Amino acid sequence: MHKLKREIKKIGSLSLFFFIGYGYILLVMKLFLKEFEVDVMIVGKAIIYALISAKAVAIMDMTPWLNRFAQSARYLQVLYKTAIYTFAVSVLSFLENLFHAYRETKALIPAMTLFVETRSFSRFLGVLLSVSIIFLIHNIFQELDQYLGKGNLSKFFFHSPKSS
Repeated sequence: MHKLKREIKKIGSLSLFFFIGYGYILLVMKLFLKEFEVDVMIVGKAIIYALISAKAVAIMDMTPWLNRFAQSARYLQVLYKTAIYTFAVSVLSFLENLFHAYRETKALIPAMTLFVETRSFSRFLGVLLSVSIIFLIHNIFQELDQYLGKGNLSKFFFHSPKSS
């Protein structure tokens, strides 16, 4: 039961972090698109992306190969994890878009053609760069928390300073 509570707390805090990050990105995107009278739903997307990212990060953090640079300088660990997470998001995003194209065409080759013709590479790259920044910030906070001692970073941000 204790492990379940700890897992729920971890997924909850990760979800909240990613919800704030993705919500910010989507809000900025919505504000930019408002000029062109394009309406974008942000809350639902931010919730779904946050939950998926939180669970993916929790699972990937348990794998030993993700801590490949654990004995190196912390910036290498941060950059390595950010690259791995960003690569995973790009592959999943590609597969998701290809799946939607396949549902329309019902064949793989026409789906790939539709995917290439209808998907905006600049939009894909913009989203990927935004997501990588969220992962970078997450990994920096994670390393700071380890450096300061587990839980001390949240105490630093969420508890009142003790008066001297």
